[in-house]
Order: sequence, then C-alpha cells, then structure tokens
Amino acid sequence: MSSTKVAVIDVGSNTIKLLVAEATTDKALKVVHQASMPIRIGSGIGRDQPALADESMKAGVETIQELLEAAKAHLATSVRLVATGAVRDAHNGNEFSLQVQDATGLPLHVLTGQEEANGIALGLLSDPALSSRNDFLACDLGGGSLELVSIEGRFPKKTISLPLGAVRLTEKFVSNPQEPIPDCETKEIAKEVKHTLTQSEFSIPKNASILVATGGSFYTARSILAKREEVSFEKRSILTRDDFLALLEETASLNLEERYRHFPGLPPNRADVMVAAFVCIIELLEYAQVSTALNSLRNLRYGIAAKLLA
Repeated sequence: MSSTKVAVIDVGSNTIKLLVAEATTDKALKVVHQASMPIRIGSGIGRDQPALADESMKAGVETIQELLEAAKAHLATSVRLVATGAVRDAHNGNEFSLQVQDATGLPLHVLTGQEEANGIALGLLSDPALSSRNDFLACDLGGGSLELVSIEGRFPKKTISLPLGAVRLTEKFVSNPQEPIPDCETKEIAKEVKHTLTQSEFSIPKNASILVATGGSFYTARSILAKREEVSFEKRSILTRDDFLALLEETASLNLEERYRHFPGLPPNRADVMVAAFVCIIELLEYAQVSTALNSLRNLRYGIAAKLLA
C-alpha cells in the first residue's frame, strides 16, 4: 500500500519553494522532495503602494507550474499553494492569484499574517532538533515580512507578522543595492526595525535563552560561515550576534559584484538584500535580549504539510 504524499508550494517574496512530504509510522514528517526557485515575486513591495510587477507575476506563474510538475512526478495526492507577504500586501495581489488559478486550476491561498505565523510555529514544532525545547522565541525572516512566535510549553502562545522583510527594507531604505551600503542607510534600517518591534509590544517568553530562526537569510548566513570555517552545514546551526555583526560589516562594505566573489555560493536573489537582513537580525536579537540564534530548516511549508497529513 502506497503512503499518502502531500505537496506544498510556498510563494514567498524572494523565492518559491516546493515541499513533498509524507507521514512516517510514528506520525513524524518525512521529506520526499524539496526544491527552491530564486524568483523574486515581491519586487516593488517596499513602495508606499506595493504592487507586483508584470514580469514578476509571469515568472511566478511559470515557476509554480514547473514545481507542480515536480510534485506530480513524486506522486503527491494533495497539493496546496500558499502565498505570503508580497502577494498579501500588493494592491494587485488578487490579479496574481487569478493568474495562478487560470494557469493551474488550483487556488492560491493568500495567508494572513496570523495564518503564516501559525504555520511557521507548527513547522518548527515538527523539528526533531527542537523536541527538548519547551519555551522559545521563534522567527521567520522573509523578503516581505518578519514573523515572531512565542512558544511556551511547546504551544504557540502568541504570534505576530511585521512588515520587516529583507526585500521590503532594502527597497525602502537602500538607494543603490549594487554599491556599498553607507552607514546612514544601515542606521535608518536599524531605526525602522527597532521602532516596529518596540511598537509591536511583542512579549518574549520568560525562559527563552535563544532565538529559533528560520528563513532564507539565516540559511544563507549559516552556509557562508560553514564554508568559510570548513565545517559541515549541520555543525553550524548556532549563529551568534557577533557572527551577524561581522557579516554586516563585510557585506555593507562591498558592491554587488564583490559580494559574489567574497561569498562563494551566495544566491543571486540574496546578495542585494543581505545587508538589510543582517541589520534586522541584529536588532531582533537585541530586542529579544539573546545573543544566539538556532537555525531550523522547518518552516511554513512544513507546518502546512503537517496539517495536511494530519
């Protein structure tokens, strides 16, 4: 008897990702296949009136169709398409949703910030590496938004979604991402992040001693440091505030071409937004009053897959 396989396609601001998963006999989540496509659907979300560009929507639809073929090849019996901050906030997000449905025959579920945060929480709680942690602050830093989740007693007690994604902050505050980023612009990003976090009044779990973090920016930082230190990716799951301060200083001082040379393997859709991402992470660690982050690869699509399998 074949097992039930589900597929989740997550249309993020900076990437579109596929996860095909199935449940094991002990009801854990087993990854069958995953893929990530560097398509920036969220270009334009930093404007006062966010809008998705026509070429971005076209590329997004084509990528979703390609990933659906991969899901079909892996015999997924149930497929869910979801979109987050970029589509949610764009005034023409509904137009993109209609284009996706016309092309695929499937609805694109545009998640609310609350739904997104809840899905991230469920995904993180499926991570075996976190099974012994009962109380922690979790975050997912994407291109369009930052989700925070307060986990207490292994239950998501409070969630929030904030407009602090790396693409959004870059478009809003960086005048020329192709060139070195001046201190005045990184300070403006830091000011915006600090103000937004403070205004949110998001409460940190009392027993939280570490930030559990997911999202492409944390993954990229982990990959860079693992390669530089010649250690395995698995062994570099802990990232410190000092790590991010050093990475910020380096990336901000380089132009785009120099960043590619300096950081081998840096994804093309990350190089221009990493400065804003690092500033956001540093301010978040300070707000949470913790000095380290634990990178988990379990995120939104894992949470949605777990829910589908349940």
